[in-house]
Amino acid sequence: MMSGHDSDGAFLMALGEATQSRRQGTAISPYRLKVWLVLILLVASAFRFIGLDNFPSPAGATPPGLEHDEVAHWLINQDILAGNHAVYFTEAYGHEALYHYVQAGFGALVGDHALALRLPSAYFGILLVAVAFALGRKMFGPREGLWSAAFLAVLFWPVFYSRLALRAISLPVLSGLAACFWWQAMSRDPQGPGATKGETQPDNSRMGQLAFALAGLFAGLSLHTYMAARAVPIFFALYTAYLFLWHRPSFRRTQRGLLLFWLVLAVVATPLVIFLATNPNSEVRIAEVDAPLRSFLAGDIGPVLDNALKIAAMFGIRGDPLWRQNVAGRPVFDPIMGALFYAGVLLSLWRLRDRRYAFLLLWLATAVIPSLVTIDAPSSIRIINLLPVLMLFPLAVIHKVPHLSTVREKFSTELLTRLVDAGLIILLLFTAFNTWSGLWQVWPRNEEVRFVWQAALTEAAAYLDSVPESGPVAVGGWTPETMDAPTMALTLRREDLSLRFFDPSHSLILPAPANGQNIRVVRPAILPLAPYLQSLVSPWEQDWGEFALYAVPVDANITPAVPLAADFGELQLTGYDVVDGCAAGEACTVATYWRVMEATGEPRRVFLHAVDGAGEVVSQDDRLGAPAEYWQPGDQIVQLLTVPTTTSELRLGVYDPRDGRRLSRETGEEFVILDVAK
Repeated sequence: MMSGHDSDGAFLMALGEATQSRRQGTAISPYRLKVWLVLILLVASAFRFIGLDNFPSPAGATPPGLEHDEVAHWLINQDILAGNHAVYFTEAYGHEALYHYVQAGFGALVGDHALALRLPSAYFGILLVAVAFALGRKMFGPREGLWSAAFLAVLFWPVFYSRLALRAISLPVLSGLAACFWWQAMSRDPQGPGATKGETQPDNSRMGQLAFALAGLFAGLSLHTYMAARAVPIFFALYTAYLFLWHRPSFRRTQRGLLLFWLVLAVVATPLVIFLATNPNSEVRIAEVDAPLRSFLAGDIGPVLDNALKIAAMFGIRGDPLWRQNVAGRPVFDPIMGALFYAGVLLSLWRLRDRRYAFLLLWLATAVIPSLVTIDAPSSIRIINLLPVLMLFPLAVIHKVPHLSTVREKFSTELLTRLVDAGLIILLLFTAFNTWSGLWQVWPRNEEVRFVWQAALTEAAAYLDSVPESGPVAVGGWTPETMDAPTMALTLRREDLSLRFFDPSHSLILPAPANGQNIRVVRPAILPLAPYLQSLVSPWEQDWGEFALYAVPVDANITPAVPLAADFGELQLTGYDVVDGCAAGEACTVATYWRVMEATGEPRRVFLHAVDGAGEVVSQDDRLGAPAEYWQPGDQIVQLLTVPTTTSELRLGVYDPRDGRRLSRETGEEFVILDVAK
């Protein structure tokens, strides 16, 4: 078995051999081309798979946990596996469906866990490298195709999104396949780039029509991947118009194929278009991020121009500003490759009449639209459709360097090619190192990243997996009613733990002890318990770095200052404690103590109402930070409640938030009156 260094060496030797064949003017054999491509794909696989199964999370794992968007993907997948099918899912601000069906299939095949959730992205990332090779080869030749694939194999941007369980990485794969088949169809034009000299086969041949149909199929499918795909048909429309205006003979020869392309694209896209047209409120996220577009439509082009400048700078000056999408501010390329990229854009403008360069330029112009008209530019995830052609801009410039020997006699084609190859190898190694250091060293250690990717819950799950004790555990988090439970379900490897969930800022749940074991409670270190709640369990707190653990003894005396016994059926009020205020006219905070009598599984809320002499509610606090879905008989809940103003009477009770129905006591009353007078 080759070591990592041997593999890298073979990879670089393969690229060198490819360029040597180019220098000698010999064709690269299909066998050798496949060998070199396989080596590139192996390197791409290493960057995408190593450490992907980071549960439990080792130091420096990337990502360091599960982000809420990834968990939301899993929840949609569960709906699919439960038989709830759709062309578009309105959950989580709206999601196109295609990637979710692939992801759900992986979950069904290899298991319902976090690794299975991320595997589709890793495979899409590898496919993207292969697509970049195919497209570069068709447009400029096998050498450019190999180098394009090699850089995408190790560049931070594609590697990053290949390691997340998010649907965006599937877009450039499908749009790139559409570009490959489109270029294949157009290349059948006897006067088109890539056509065989003397070729007389008509463009409306069966193979040409099939290529156009496949291009339309993949372009249509790309619309079912991610919202930024709306730019794909814009690109093909502009490129079709370009052919009509500047390459009229080619347009005429391929017009039947072009018509077939648009017909297939329309058929594939129609179900999504119909759904969105009949459900205009399904895309909530757009309304949250489209402020620059709304300003533009209102006549103010300032925000869009500002975004354009930021996007232009992202390739070599300053990149995506969000830690959740990048090492904040790091540009896509190092300064040298960035300069070559900008030179490639200028070259494409200069050679706009060449169909290859027009293709690149229009692809770039349309790929940036989703970030151009939304906030937080430059957004790497919204510009992700640029990836299939990204490396062809600098390579198009480099592609021209050896040709200097034809205009300067002192230049040697062989010498120039050797220098270019050596420079590319150095840049490739530097890019790979930058990605490794950024993605495995810098990015996962950032505090914001660890917060967003819930590293604390990952570390807590790793701890719970490592100890022999089973039984109940209470987990504190930011989203106990929505994301915390599925996060732990995906992260934990064992299935013998009975979990409860709570919001530490105002709630605490102490599970009913099992077999005389300590009552275990965990919470993120950066999410402290409310001071009063902390005072109840602080003697048993243990610091585990990312998270805090409370091992509360079974006989711990956690009881209210004012005992009561009010039975609301499934919940029993055992007492309360005045925490702050509560004098007449002041705010009042009370800690209410509850015992679970029955595991109902139905949503519940606790209310504290301040009412005046006429029985009218003056102020109130309705909440319960420990979801009833996970209760078990014997659990103890401490819930803090605050009313802004204390009046003649405080009423405490329980209700169903779905319909407002209150739970009744054994006496028939729907509340308890608290005596908080000092």
